[in-house]
Amino acid sequence: MMSPWIGVLRLWALTASVVPVATGAALAARDGRFSWLMLALTMTSGVCLQLATNLLNTYGDFCSGVDTAERPPNAPQLVFGHLRPVHVKAAGLLALACGAGAGIAAAALSDWRLLWFAAAGVLGAGFYTTGVCYKYLGVGVPLVALLMGVLMVTASYFAQTLSISLQSFIVSLPLACLVAAIMHGEDLRDMASDREAGIRTTALILGPAAARALFVALHITPYLIIVIAVATHMLPRLTLITLLGLPLSIYLSHACLKGKTAILEGKTAATHLLFGVLLVAALLFGHGLEFQPHGITDF
Repeated sequence: MMSPWIGVLRLWALTASVVPVATGAALAARDGRFSWLMLALTMTSGVCLQLATNLLNTYGDFCSGVDTAERPPNAPQLVFGHLRPVHVKAAGLLALACGAGAGIAAAALSDWRLLWFAAAGVLGAGFYTTGVCYKYLGVGVPLVALLMGVLMVTASYFAQTLSISLQSFIVSLPLACLVAAIMHGEDLRDMASDREAGIRTTALILGPAAARALFVALHITPYLIIVIAVATHMLPRLTLITLLGLPLSIYLSHACLKGKTAILEGKTAATHLLFGVLLVAALLFGHGLEFQPHGITDF
């Protein structure tokens, strides 16, 4: 029998943190600046913070009454008594501490300014559905895009190079869209139960039609960004290989418009992984890049 911890940790979703950290490191390696130790520390921090988010999300949803037996959650371990809330909370806080510790270690070995990135990540993980509960305030999707897209890529790049380049920001945007689409797909599926629970997600604030349009936009925009970036010589031509993910994004966009919301979260996570793997490969092995990155700030 599978351990209840497997479900509550949501190990299948950890690619959402692995991909942006790997992308930032791949871009840094292309620029001739790479440290395996920095990669290990930033990857550990990113993965631990996502684990903390998953655990504290399960704990917060249970304690706030969002998850009940009448509204079966993604992770039913607390609802059906397979795990104790205090244990899940403790595990979440431990993962949060490990993520913070790895970030502090990276800052100590490179530059103290990394602490700003680490602090943002810790706050984002800690207050997702506990404390401030920003997901319930309707800003979960944009904040996830910022934290697990832009922040993770640029933090990983900064840890390697001690600068933030225009390219690091550009490559973060497609991943920000797709990781936001993962969460938004979940919100689309759960609109009825979330409304019943009295919480406000981005999908509920927008309404069904606009929420579906946002999901489509989050899936299509990454490919437009890549095409424009290649056309303006900001990214290597090989990054066009990420267009191989476009058919899946079109399929999911069509499914969303048809109301088939049950498949959106999981298959969007697969799209994010595919796009990320292709992007990392293109950054490592692409040629013909005319724009050479420079730190746009000594921040």
